[in-house]
Amino acid sequence: MSQNPTYHQEYIAPAALEWINKQPFSKQYKDIYFTADGIDEVYRIYLKPSAMLERMDLGVCINVGELGFGSGLNFAITATEVLQRTKKHLHFISFEAHPLAYEAWQKLALSRPNLEIYRTLADNPPPLLTGWHRRSFANGRVQLSVFHGNALEGLQDLAKRQRQPVDAWFLDGFSPPKNPSMWDLDVLSAIADNSTQGTSVCSFTSAGAVRRRLEALGFVMRKVDQQPIKRSSLAGILVSRGAKQRQSTPRRVSVFGAGIAGCTVARHLADQGVQIQIFDPNGVASGGSKMDVSALHCRLLGDTSPGAEFRARAFHYARSYHPNFPGFSATGAIQLAMNDNELSKIRRIAKVYAPDANATQNWLTYLDEQTLTEDFQLVGLGALVFPSAAIIDLPQLCHGLIEHPLIEFVKTAGIETEQHPFIVACAGASKSFANTQSLEIGEMYGQLDWIKPVTEAQITMPIVGNGYVIPGDKEWTVGSSYEYEPWTSAEASTSNINKNRRFLGDDKMTSLRHKRAARCVSSDREPVVGKLSAMGWISTAHGSMGTSSAPMAAVMISSQLLGWITPVSERVEVNLSPQRFIARQARRGVKHVGPKPE
Repeated sequence: MSQNPTYHQEYIAPAALEWINKQPFSKQYKDIYFTADGIDEVYRIYLKPSAMLERMDLGVCINVGELGFGSGLNFAITATEVLQRTKKHLHFISFEAHPLAYEAWQKLALSRPNLEIYRTLADNPPPLLTGWHRRSFANGRVQLSVFHGNALEGLQDLAKRQRQPVDAWFLDGFSPPKNPSMWDLDVLSAIADNSTQGTSVCSFTSAGAVRRRLEALGFVMRKVDQQPIKRSSLAGILVSRGAKQRQSTPRRVSVFGAGIAGCTVARHLADQGVQIQIFDPNGVASGGSKMDVSALHCRLLGDTSPGAEFRARAFHYARSYHPNFPGFSATGAIQLAMNDNELSKIRRIAKVYAPDANATQNWLTYLDEQTLTEDFQLVGLGALVFPSAAIIDLPQLCHGLIEHPLIEFVKTAGIETEQHPFIVACAGASKSFANTQSLEIGEMYGQLDWIKPVTEAQITMPIVGNGYVIPGDKEWTVGSSYEYEPWTSAEASTSNINKNRRFLGDDKMTSLRHKRAARCVSSDREPVVGKLSAMGWISTAHGSMGTSSAPMAAVMISSQLLGWITPVSERVEVNLSPQRFIARQARRGVKHVGPKPE
């Protein structure tokens, strides 16, 4: 459970493409991504031979696995068919060693104007980062989990951490002669490890070696006539019992706390058909979630620690999730380097997340001093620009999240029970529940101030880093103070203004108004997310990162309750676990967090 940075590769190079007649062609594998009749091919090779939508033995959610996410066409067509022809949900799990860059997604979306899901995916594709990524579509009915990296590594992780079996497999990597590692026995064996009796497998290839390996693993295979397009493809069914059996999912869950942590996890579960009661005696969006101006940006650390890994993925998931609800305003953000230490940090961040200056990304750009001045008329040694950053109105967001027929809000304190699952998400009050005594969490106050700046600076987007400045038409928002001991509101206002004075002008100014709230933090400044007991879960200590970390915490907890892989690595799960403090306390005792008790 060490917090020290360990080796972990974050950036993954995008696929090297050529475009031939507006179709992508892999330079590495010397092969096409899809045929000229790409959409028809999905039906011919996968949907029809699998008979997936006609099966009567599947649960409410169909789990589809795919090797070779590629251009995402199989996913988009499958999702569209599930939505239009059934009342079921879809969890589509795919693996990709060479993901597409943002520019390629945008180009492909132009050629798929009638696929709404495809356009949504292209606007927020999985970033060029290794490991798991999650996207949600159609009010949660469609979930996409994509693994970037070696397929065998991802499949083995899926076998370990996903309890639900895959119902249908689409094998769509490049052809065996051009990509032999994807078709070897270890990979196909891992497919069987994630399957159950009746799981179908379909592939565009009819290679004898692939067919024989699948038959040796318990699949009964057949050739599917594909003439005149090609000779044949493969389809089959697993007739043995299989390594996994379908798991039941909870029908009812209680959530304690109606801030952003509680509201996001409530909505994630309700969208999967789970009945939710959310309890909070203080009402919706109290505490830290009462702030109506909160910056959604990526608070990157510049290392490869589990905490850094979580922050990057949490931001990307939140950025794809929040626009579905009220209170979201796309703004972008700039993180300035004003001294050598800050410059060193942003250069480290750029090296970890964007080492290839030629790879188009839609979320992170490094600017040197000259470009910063030319493009933004700002003075600094350098900067990171986050084009997809945003501002969140937390009360609007929280109320929008729980506006769902399966969510009931109850304005009382919740009582834990072992009759059905419950989730503790009530900030510092989380320590009042069972199995929380070891948590090292506490509350620290912060304040936002609204001011009228006296400056001629042309600041076009929020400036983040040591606090933040959010420009407006008439008033600017500055903050947020981080008070180890509560200050007076006047002290906090002075701190917020002085910290950002270089952007505000040198003239004397005062706060027009302010808003204060307590934020729950942990001793290591990481959120606390995970299992408390047989029926209990927790999501708390999001501090000032709740706009980005709470949605990822929600998808982690809901995925575990539903039997799905979580879109973070196992080391991130361990790093956020509520049990992480126990071993530390055996060495050094309990670490107090927040204002000292009187």
